Parts: sequence; C-alpha cells; structure tokens
Amino acid sequence: MSRTLRYSFALGLRGLLRQPRTMVLSVLLLALGLAAVMSMLTLLSMLSATPLPGVGERLHLAWVDSRRAPQSDRSAVEETPPFLWKLEDAEAMAALQPQVRQTALVSTLLTVHAPDGDAARSGLAVLASGPMPAMFGVPLLRGRHWSDAEAHARVVVISEDTAHALFGDTDPLGRDVRIGAGQFRVIGIAGEWAPQPRFHFFQTGTPAWGDARETVFLPLRAALDADIAPVATRDCDSRGMGGFGFDTIDLQDCRWLAVWAELPDAATRTAYAAALDGYARARQAAGVFERDTDSRLYSVDAWLAANHVVPDAVRLNLLLAVGLLALCMVNVAGLLAARFLRRGGELGVRRVLGAPRGSVMVQCLVEAGAAGALGGLLALPLTAFGLWLIRLQDHGYTDLARFEPRLFLLLLALSVATGLLVGVVPALRAARIEPVLQVKTL
Repeated sequence: MSRTLRYSFALGLRGLLRQPRTMVLSVLLLALGLAAVMSMLTLLSMLSATPLPGVGERLHLAWVDSRRAPQSDRSAVEETPPFLWKLEDAEAMAALQPQVRQTALVSTLLTVHAPDGDAARSGLAVLASGPMPAMFGVPLLRGRHWSDAEAHARVVVISEDTAHALFGDTDPLGRDVRIGAGQFRVIGIAGEWAPQPRFHFFQTGTPAWGDARETVFLPLRAALDADIAPVATRDCDSRGMGGFGFDTIDLQDCRWLAVWAELPDAATRTAYAAALDGYARARQAAGVFERDTDSRLYSVDAWLAANHVVPDAVRLNLLLAVGLLALCMVNVAGLLAARFLRRGGELGVRRVLGAPRGSVMVQCLVEAGAAGALGGLLALPLTAFGLWLIRLQDHGYTDLARFEPRLFLLLLALSVATGLLVGVVPALRAARIEPVLQVKTL
C-alpha cells in the first residue's frame, strides 16, 4: 500500500468522528435494513435446507399415474402433485429394480401397548417395505433394523421415548409390544428422527412443519398381517368415501403409499427413470392404467418445491425486507453526500496540494465502508432480536429461525458491501469537485 493510499485510508477513518449525528443516523439506518434482511434470509435458508443432510441428496420420490381416467365432473387442476401408489404396483416396481434400494411407506397414527396392557403410547408410525430406516438415516441407539427377509416378521423399532413410556428403565430389546391385533418383538431403539419438513409422506390437511414425528417403525406387510390399517391420505378408485375406513383398507382399490428410491448418481437416476417410464407404459398397454403414460421422479428439493413447502409469506417478507434495506440505502446515500459536500473545502485543499481524484474517492469510500461495518455490528443484536420475535409466532416452522455463527460473516460482508455501494455516488461527486472553486469559499 502506497503512502498516499495509507494517508487517504487514515483520513477516511478519522472522518467517522466528524458530524457524529449524521454518522449515527447512517449507521442506525443501515443496521435496521440489514437486520430485517438477515432475519428473513436466515429463516428462508433454514426452511430451504435439505431435511436430512447427507441422506436426502440420494433420495428420490417415484410416481406413476395409475389413477382412473378423469370424469367430466371432476376438475383436472391439481393443487399438489400426486404421489400415491397401490401396494401391488409398489411391490412390482421394487421387483423390477432389485439392485436399487427402494421403500414404499405410509405415515399413520397408531397406539403401542406394553405386554401387560398397563401402559400405552399413541403417536405417529411409519409402515414401510424394504430398508426404510437405513435409507432415511433413522439413528439406532441399540439393536438393529429389520432385514429384507423379515418383511412379514412381527418386529418393530421404537424410539427411546416410547421405550421409556412402555417399559420404564427395563431394557426393551427382545420384549413384545401389542400393536393392532398382533404382538411385535422390539429389535431396535431409535434416536430422535424428525426431518423438517416431514417430506417423506405429505398428509392432506396436515402441515409439513411442526413437532409431529414418527416414533415407531414397522415392516409394512407385517403390519397388514396384524390388521393394522393406516389412517392416512388415500386416493381410491371407488366413488363416495373411496374405500376409506378407519379399521380397513382396500388394497386393490386404493393408492396410499409413497415410493422412494435411493439413487446416488446421475447414471442410476437415468436408469431408474427409464425403468419407471417402462413400467408405466407396460401397465398402460396392458389396460391396467387408464390414463396416458405419466411417470415422475423427484429429488427431495424438487419435491419440496413442487409442494410449495416454503411458505409464500416468508418470501414475501424477504422482498419487503429488501425493499426496506433499499430505502435505507437511499437515505444513507443522501446523508453521506451531505457529509462529503460539507467538507468540500477540505477536499478542495487536498486536490490543490496535489492529491489525485482517486485518493479523494478512497477517503470517502473508506468512510462509507466503515459506516457499513458499524451498521453490520449493530445489526447483529438486532437480527437476534428479530429472530426471537419470529420464534414467538406459532407457525410450525418458526422454531427454525435461529441465528447461526456462519451467517455472522455473511452479515459483515453484506454490511461492508452495502456501505461501499451507497458511498460510490457521493464519493464520485466529492472527487469531481473543482478544487479552485472550493478554495475560494474558504
């Protein structure tokens, strides 16, 4: 750094102490605008993050259109993309691609009873075929998950909270619990598994965000053998109630399963998508599928985007916050211009003494950048306060609004960039001042 540049840098920092009222006002305006943007940007980044980091990137939701042909009295507009399968089709697709790990699952409410019947625990459970717990990263504290050979075995994996509620301090591994009309042997104790949002099975009328989480995991066929009928979103061929019942399920008539495949690379995804389309075409050619061939394969991010899981209100609030920041920047630019023009005589003397225009610009930009940095430091507690206010609102997803340390660096970088941006025009105007005219006013 040259001596002239260092001198201009020092003058810019000393300029912060002059006209303190306008500087304080500039810092406050920048801090408010930055805090508003960072609060909403933090919430949006939390909501847009992968629900299961390290696992969700490999998961893909598959779907083929097995629905009946549309009738004239039914609207063709879909509010959300369809995703449900019949059990027969889900098992046929799994058999068609045995080299790919797949699972067909449903999330449902059920009650688990202790062997003596004195204790019971109600909550959400996942009924799944294939290696669902391993595919979705369900953590194991003790025991194991079920194997492919145990599709009809009456085994169950329960959460630690459920185990404590049913057995107290007794080790539950190897013990029996009663679910539906059957006894199931506990083979594993799972840790907390609560993806946000609950992307694996969207329930109609139930928000994707919230505290609800599955605490019981059962093999699908074993659950059906024990007369456990899932109470969940269904799409049935029959009219009226569509085959719906709280204690029965029409396996031939209803679509009620979500099919997920683990596809770790592009080649596997391409091959599976081709197999999915081939299956849909074969069923349509056989007259089983009445509609035109339609198959879809969604990544987790694409599936969340298709269902508009991130609330529109969050994006709208972010746009409003950006508008507030822009308004603050315009006002700060005006304040900085007034500060620099009021010191026109000083800057003119520097020009007369040989300082180039670039040196004057550096002095002004250093002052503007320093004001932005101070605004960023002040925006840090204001952002934390804004996130606290967001968490006070009970919208299911608002608990995710928590400040992360890595965002502090982004906040500082944004604040300095904002300060430099709003200081460019005032600095250019100050550097273009004719020195002779300014010296005459002294």
